[in-house]
Amino acid sequence: MMRKYILLLLAMSLPVYFAFADKLPKYVDKARQAVAGVVTYKQGIMLHNGTAVFAGECGDVLSSRSLFVGADSAVVIDYKGVVRPVTRIIGVDEMFDGIRVRVAADKKLKSLPVSTSSVVVGEALFQLAYGVGKSGFAEQAIVERVDSVYSRAYYTLSKPMELHLTALPLVNGKGELVALMQEAASVDTVNSYAIGVSMLSKLEVSVPHFGKGFYPSMEIRTALPRRKEDALSCLYMQSIIGDSISNRNVIDDFIAQYPQCFEGYISKAEYEAVTLCDFSAAEYSWNRAFELAENPAEVHFCKAKVINKILLEGDSTLHPMLSLSTVLTEMDKAIKADPQSLYLNGKAEIYYQHGYYASAAECYIALAATDMRSPEVFAKASQCYQTLNDYERSVALLDSAVACIDAAQVKLSAPYILTRALVNVAAEKYRKAVLDYNRYEEIVGGESNAEFYYLREQAELRAKMYSQALRDIDNAIYLDPQNVAYYIEKGLLCYRVKLSDEGIRTLTEAVELAPGVPDIHYLLGRLYVQKGEKGKGVTCLEKAVELGHSDAAAVLQQLGN
Repeated sequence: MMRKYILLLLAMSLPVYFAFADKLPKYVDKARQAVAGVVTYKQGIMLHNGTAVFAGECGDVLSSRSLFVGADSAVVIDYKGVVRPVTRIIGVDEMFDGIRVRVAADKKLKSLPVSTSSVVVGEALFQLAYGVGKSGFAEQAIVERVDSVYSRAYYTLSKPMELHLTALPLVNGKGELVALMQEAASVDTVNSYAIGVSMLSKLEVSVPHFGKGFYPSMEIRTALPRRKEDALSCLYMQSIIGDSISNRNVIDDFIAQYPQCFEGYISKAEYEAVTLCDFSAAEYSWNRAFELAENPAEVHFCKAKVINKILLEGDSTLHPMLSLSTVLTEMDKAIKADPQSLYLNGKAEIYYQHGYYASAAECYIALAATDMRSPEVFAKASQCYQTLNDYERSVALLDSAVACIDAAQVKLSAPYILTRALVNVAAEKYRKAVLDYNRYEEIVGGESNAEFYYLREQAELRAKMYSQALRDIDNAIYLDPQNVAYYIEKGLLCYRVKLSDEGIRTLTEAVELAPGVPDIHYLLGRLYVQKGEKGKGVTCLEKAVELGHSDAAAVLQQLGN
């Protein structure tokens, strides 16, 4: 019943032609058996119908991309009226409205070979219309012009374009597929146009476009690329950008396409553990991955990462395997099977994520003796010791980070020197911190920002290097004149070194910027009192009280007000 209904729809919507097979070249007549109808649907309601052609590999169909816009399913009907569902979108050419889809292949399908011969001006090609049996019509068109557009052959034909001709296949006298008719950009009553199919017949989704662009507009599944490496990239990308259903579909497709590839089962295990919380199924998939993997270390490593991800984000009571002990056991097995630096780095990160900073530091220091030795590794170890308040070791490791940078690339050492300055401040070694800040400024030249000068001023203030501190806070204000915190910092510094006039001038500017900040009025009052202008000082302190400053009232009381 469905087959008859679809054929009736096509009969009503496609033009009716009569065949004159005795006037056609033998192979052109036979080629009509590869022409098909295509119908697309959205939630069971027909969206579009048009023409398609079986070409290249058995089961591959070429047609117009626009027919599939918004579709969640589609069928292809061959010349015998057999209806076949479209199972996959293989690739899309948005520029030339082409699409390559796939139906289940069988021996009964008639598929056209794609021509490898050049088409010349004046050559006769044949437009093949769809029809059941021999009702499809073949009409001759002469090639008037041959162009190349973005590496695709583009043909101008000596007959006017009609809407129903879109996506009709063009074959040569040998019955080989040459092109598909293109819908004209504007009305043309003289010529029609066609795009060569040599590239369209090889079309497949590229890694950067998988799950993006036009593809998400169709709910028909996209086939993975042929190359295993590309398919793996798509599998990884889908796990990041896809929803639960599409992720599972891609995993299933990958395993079906590469049943002996352990990566598919690793992805399946992660999906089952993280998305489904089905740990028995995940364990089965991991075991299957172990059976297929040449290097079991890769599976142990991936398993450790997945369980660790669940521990960090989820509920550890869901299954007995969800423990840090399991994670570290799997990571140790990976290192034992293949002691490469990647796995040791993974173990270090796991220790750090769970707060075992001393153990993480040991791993990072061990990593510095491998091919992963780098300033970053030393810096990570330093960060561990900084978290443990072991500033001496932290600074020593930052020394190592700087030491392993070539003198010719001295600019690369700047962030580590800046970090060392911050650690020295935390260790209350302020003069050493200032030396690091000075070295950093020397390396980066004029790239230092207001925040840098503020940080150095803080170290200089604690090191009692007051003139340098005043210079740096002025630099900070100059570079970021809207930041009220810098004016307040300078006011504090001026109060400490008894530069009352300078502090008053600075904080008066700050009042204009932010009249509602109580700290400004409080400091301004203290500076006026320090200068001997008690009346002005009291006025400012009263304003600070009004704005809610917590200490201003006590100061006023001390002043007898």
